Amino acid sequence: MPPFLSARAKLAAAVIATGAAVAFSILPLAANPQSAPSLSATGPWTSGEYVEAIFAVHNGAITLPRLGNPKTEAYFDRLVDRGNIERLMGGPLAEAEKRRQILTILSATGEFRGRYGYAVALGDDVQNELIQIQIFRLYLIDRLAVLDMPDGEAMKRCTSAIATTLEGTLDTLAEAPVFTRAQLVALAQALAQHYPMIRMRLSAPEDQEIRGRLERMALNEADPALKVAFAAALKTASGSN
Repeated sequence: MPPFLSARAKLAAAVIATGAAVAFSILPLAANPQSAPSLSATGPWTSGEYVEAIFAVHNGAITLPRLGNPKTEAYFDRLVDRGNIERLMGGPLAEAEKRRQILTILSATGEFRGRYGYAVALGDDVQNELIQIQIFRLYLIDRLAVLDMPDGEAMKRCTSAIATTLEGTLDTLAEAPVFTRAQLVALAQALAQHYPMIRMRLSAPEDQEIRGRLERMALNEADPALKVAFAAALKTASGSN
């Protein structure tokens, strides 16, 4: 099998394991998967719109949103719009409700990550959308980490969502044949930007594992730009200034 196709196959397995396979587990059961989409293409989205968006794609009401497609580009813009999250974080809701909504959005975008990853593995040219979704998910777990963490099952859900998102990010960074240098550099830079906050919610073994993977990636990378980007992410993960 050619290396490029082999990389796509590995990517497909990885995104199913770290995205789509767990996404629907925390989507609200009250969502109606048969309803016609009433998504705003211009206004802000709440967690409800994220759920509606993934069910609309799942049922074929809209195609997988992508850049450059006049019918769906605006939906993709809403999908990765940080204004949606800043509005939630700055609003009057209790922190428990903010956590719940961010987890729901993480779940929906995890399903989208799985679908974009599978499309890439099949040869579809949506690598940029997949990278942007993952950058947005790093931002989401950064915002989740800011909130007070409860004990018990709710804490486990938060830490699991954070670990899953990080695992997916590192899996993508390891798939150089599938993505362009610029795409991987952008993802590595996003990891470096958000990791200082995220690492506060990781256990020592989880933090060590991530730093170990980044160290190996930086050591083994031949491309100068990627090597610098991986080294910068490693420096941040190691707590250096």
